[in-house]
Amino acid sequence: MKKYLGITAALIFNHAASADEARLLNQQPAVAEQTFLVGSWTGEAQGARVQKAFYPSQGIYTVRLSANGSMMPIALTPAESPSWLTIDAPHQRVYVVNEVDDGKVSAYHLGKNGELTLLNTIDSSGMHPTHSALSRDGRYLLVANYSAKDGQAGVSAIPVQSDGRLGKTQQFFPYNQGSNKVAERQSSGHAHSVTFSIDGQYVLAADLGADKIHVYHYDAKAKEPFSLLADKTINFPEGDGPRHSLFSADGKYLYITTEMSAQVKVYSFNQGKTELLQSEKLTDSTKPGDMSGAGLSLSPDGRFLYVGNRGEKNQIVRYAVDKATGKLSASKTYSAGGVEPRDFTFDATGRYLFVANVYSNNVVEFARDLETGELSPTGATLQIGTPTHIRFVNLAK
Repeated sequence: MKKYLGITAALIFNHAASADEARLLNQQPAVAEQTFLVGSWTGEAQGARVQKAFYPSQGIYTVRLSANGSMMPIALTPAESPSWLTIDAPHQRVYVVNEVDDGKVSAYHLGKNGELTLLNTIDSSGMHPTHSALSRDGRYLLVANYSAKDGQAGVSAIPVQSDGRLGKTQQFFPYNQGSNKVAERQSSGHAHSVTFSIDGQYVLAADLGADKIHVYHYDAKAKEPFSLLADKTINFPEGDGPRHSLFSADGKYLYITTEMSAQVKVYSFNQGKTELLQSEKLTDSTKPGDMSGAGLSLSPDGRFLYVGNRGEKNQIVRYAVDKATGKLSASKTYSAGGVEPRDFTFDATGRYLFVANVYSNNVVEFARDLETGELSPTGATLQIGTPTHIRFVNLAK
């Protein structure tokens, strides 16, 4: 890990706050200093919508968030395309998927100053790992291998050793069959995310290529701890492309984004069984280029759900949540402040939202009204090449 030298990322203020935005910022009380990590794709991205990065990413960035909301990069950990970060807070560890052709997963120790020390790196047993999740007991890391090539996608169950190092893959669930509805995206299966239920007994694995979410039961005592529950598979209309899942804090409701149809769907959840309650479009447009559902995040108080839509829209969509029924209402859209808002997250207070815009190479900060859920850009933007994921960490005292 390198101390931050100020040559691979930059903090800029490029927005003059409006009167309403200034009012909201003035309402934000001072909060304790916080730290977050930014994962990325390393090297230079390609494509028509990609803006050239002044400083292509070199790995994982450690960023300090001050009490007044200002951001400062303080360290860089060199790594190859560390696109998703999973935090083991009790043990001060960070697990990282290296989204490369010969997929890798890396384990790090998180130091008291935000520095990362590599523990080990292993094969992910697939190609292009894009997402991971840690079991509630900390014994297994599940990895979703997306794979841009047919036949290399699937979910890996990787044991976590007592010292935090990763062992060899213990179980692998291949995703070979696609729905073929969207030819260039669904000719085979594509594992895009893995999510544990709140009670830790179930895993939902999104197969974007097959338009399914596979449900597994977890039993730590079993020789093969993860078992497929085929009768509980969640099936989607062909071409939807399920991407990410998120549970309500009480575990009763499940929110799922679809990528190609750009929707958020609400389900009830009970012991692995789901029932569809609601579907909401992220945009009224029917143009394929305007529909590209991305990440989603609940506000810390559970009163609002925020969902990303990429493509030509590049928006964050806010919904009010009825916590009694799980249903959504009163949507409002906001510009993401960049191109390709792949991921976003709240600080510990819920007063700030940070958006990783991959193709415009920036992390954009928004102030958030706790009562209304309203978002307003603060003008603070962190320039990092192709940022993909943001996670706050609690540093040891």
